[in-house]
Amino acid sequence: MAAPFLVLTDFTPAADHALRYAAALAAATEAALVVLHVRRETLLDPDAFNGSIRHLSEGEIAAALQQRVQPLGVSTTVESAVEGVEAAVTDAVRRHAPALVVLGKPNTDTTPDELVSTTSLKLLRATRTPLLVIPIGSEAAVPPHCVTIAADNSSFDLKEQSAGAQAMLQKLQPHLTVAHVAEPEDSDTCQSALTAVTTSGLLAGNNFRVHCHGTRHRRIPLGILQAAAETKADLLVLVARRRSFLGQLFNRSITAQVVLHGHLPMLLLPSLG
Repeated sequence: MAAPFLVLTDFTPAADHALRYAAALAAATEAALVVLHVRRETLLDPDAFNGSIRHLSEGEIAAALQQRVQPLGVSTTVESAVEGVEAAVTDAVRRHAPALVVLGKPNTDTTPDELVSTTSLKLLRATRTPLLVIPIGSEAAVPPHCVTIAADNSSFDLKEQSAGAQAMLQKLQPHLTVAHVAEPEDSDTCQSALTAVTTSGLLAGNNFRVHCHGTRHRRIPLGILQAAAETKADLLVLVARRRSFLGQLFNRSITAQVVLHGHLPMLLLPSLG
């Protein structure tokens, strides 16, 4: 059986949306879910800034979990954590070895970037496990039919924890596109980017032809989102290089900017380089 998906929930609309997405994806890939409740103040939550978070009792948490998983139609295990999100997710990853950690993202368009909790940074740093971010309001097809992989011209090696995500892509066999963003005055050919993705092993076992798509843009994060729109992507794959998710200036990295402002599901794959 496929490795499970670890889904984080704090019972917010964004978390509920991500849980439904994860359940549909799990059904398509014959995976199980592990649903982990974490305290709202530890996740990407605008209410953390205004003090309006309501704390739930153990009984309320158990009831809320059952209410959400009962209609999903896939094998599900529920857990609740009392520690912070990093410790809780690290422990769950150690015990369940999930293919993905799934996280819902609320609408943060009106929140200054510097005030948004870098939950993605914390989880990638703590677990080195692929992170699937589902923005609230996303209407992308699930399972995804069109997957766009954003890549530059630099080679990369995936961490062993990415094997589950690779297996998921092999199972789904989507239409794959490698997108490369160049400065307006530079060539937008993406042959080197395609070579980097191919040699990484990410596409091993995929029988579909991989397409290339070049986009020119002054700002790389916006160019990546533009390329995703131009290729009609249902899922955007981002390679999170070590310097991005370990750096103290994560909010300024290309990966972080795409995650903060993207409106379609995004799969972050931590790399060794």
